[in-house]
Amino acid sequence: MTPTLAPFYTFHTSSDTPALLTTQATQITRLGPSAAFDQLIERGCTLATKLWVENHWCLILWKLAGMVALEPEKEGDPETKRWCWKEVMRQMLYRYERELNGGSQPPLRLIATQDAPASCPMVLCVSNITWSEAAVREDGTSAEPCPELEVTDGWYRLRARVDEPLARAIRAGTIRVGRKLAVAGARLSSERKDPMEILEAYNSVQLVLSGNSSHLAPWHAKLGFQRGPFVSTLNSLTHDGGVVSVMDVVVIKMYPIAYIEFLENEAGEKSREGPRTESQEAAVMEKWKRRREVEASKLREELEKRLSRYESYAERMEHKAGPHFRPGEDDGPSDRVENLYDALEDPATASATLSTVRASDAGWFARVIRERIGKEREAATDEMERELDSICPPRNVRNFRVLEVQDACTRRRPANRTAQLTAWDVLKLTFSEGGEAGSFQVGQRFQVTNLVPSQRSAWMDLEPGSMVYLSTRNDTRWTKLKATQQSM
Repeated sequence: MTPTLAPFYTFHTSSDTPALLTTQATQITRLGPSAAFDQLIERGCTLATKLWVENHWCLILWKLAGMVALEPEKEGDPETKRWCWKEVMRQMLYRYERELNGGSQPPLRLIATQDAPASCPMVLCVSNITWSEAAVREDGTSAEPCPELEVTDGWYRLRARVDEPLARAIRAGTIRVGRKLAVAGARLSSERKDPMEILEAYNSVQLVLSGNSSHLAPWHAKLGFQRGPFVSTLNSLTHDGGVVSVMDVVVIKMYPIAYIEFLENEAGEKSREGPRTESQEAAVMEKWKRRREVEASKLREELEKRLSRYESYAERMEHKAGPHFRPGEDDGPSDRVENLYDALEDPATASATLSTVRASDAGWFARVIRERIGKEREAATDEMERELDSICPPRNVRNFRVLEVQDACTRRRPANRTAQLTAWDVLKLTFSEGGEAGSFQVGQRFQVTNLVPSQRSAWMDLEPGSMVYLSTRNDTRWTKLKATQQSM
């Protein structure tokens, strides 16, 4: 029995102990999803829909079939029998009361409606595996079909896109229908930005799983959201397994803080310089500051020279207007005066322009010039900053520190691997009040989230002394733990 076959299964009686069919039987009763829906409506369960019943019919039958296979001896006793219409309806009513009547929403429904993040740690069960059609590459060779999972929280199902390590596990049969997966750091991929109801979301919504944040869960693990994080160990990681949701590591070696500068030329081509030591970076920074100060001084000098020239124009117009220029509150300059200002831009023609201004307009023109000077001074800071950024662009420098780390604890295999962990923007990290930024000590233990594989071609296998390479992201979070403290 699988969720794919369950829609076609029906019971032939509502009795726990069906009698053998006799020649007197004239009609065989078929009790399936439609009958379950009708019975719910008869009992006043008006919130149920046919689609809701069909969904839960499949998952209830699959669950009961697994319980029967685990404890077949209980099927002989009507009191403990599970594979019967009565038990199916009991479970259907329980789900109705808990979800539709009680308002308790299962994990996948919360994720589809975007009321809970898909990245939360949870245990899901593989309910189906489908394969893409065989394709042909550009070189004429055939491409291996790609698997896609269908996963369930026991209440609803969603499709799940897998990366290459998970695909390899599916091809090897390690992941198969009925297996439970502990996943964290999943993403929700949807064709629509708006939240969707879970029963309408199947064809347009997918979970995106990464191998480095997934592992097999025991058969008895409870489905749904989990309280604590799923901690990955170095031995479980692969270079193509995507994001590592959580790690619990101990620092065994540290390298000095270094700096890399990211550059972009006028053609938009990007490059980088470094890494530089702290002293080298300080020297480069000082050189950049001196150049920027020189350029800023030039811009300020040009601005003052320009504004001083306009000040002289205003004084000339005020002198021409004389002491009798006393306009009323309702008076204002003519359009001709407003338009004259732009003609002052060129110093070679400014004098000729000023000589054409009549004495009656000179006072107004002086006011216009002084108003423009005031506005230009107000905007000068931002304008100078933009021009300065064009002449001497701000530096894009990131600091980092390479740490060698090992697992704080392992599960079954010995801790053969160590990792070089590149902690970006390390000077933003402090782990105690008044502590030195970016400071680490050998033996310190941390819970670190959202790491990504780096230097993938340099990853080693699982032999003793092997090294792998990881890097932090912008959303990486560090939590300092006591050396004997268990990760939460």
